[in-house]
Amino acid sequence: MSEPLSLYVHVPFCSSRCGYCDFNTYTASELGDGVDRASFHTHLASEIAMAARTLAPSYQVDTVFFGGGTPTLIGASALCDLLARIRDEFDVAANVEVTTEANPDS
Repeated sequence: MSEPLSLYVHVPFCSSRCGYCDFNTYTASELGDGVDRASFHTHLASEIAMAARTLAPSYQVDTVFFGGGTPTLIGASALCDLLARIRDEFDVAANVEVTTEANPDS
C-alpha cells in the first residue's frame, strides 16, 4: 500500500510585491529580461519528473498545492500541463485535492 504524498509546486512570480510577503517571489521588474516566464512550467515539469524517480514507487499523491507567488500568472494551460505531468509521473488518488493560490487579477 502506498503512503499518501502531498506535492507543493512553487511558482515564484508576482505582479507586484506585497508588503507582508516573505516568500521567495519575483516581479517582472526584479527578474529583468533574462527569465522567460512563459517556459517556466517546462522546467517545473522536469523537476516533477526528477522527484518522481525517487518518490513515485512508494507514494500516492492525494494533494497538489500550487503556491507562490501567484501560480495563475503562468496561465491555465501551463497549470494543466503540470497537472498532466504529475498524473503521468505519479500514482494520483482518484479524489486528489488540487489547490491553487490566486490573485483576482490573474
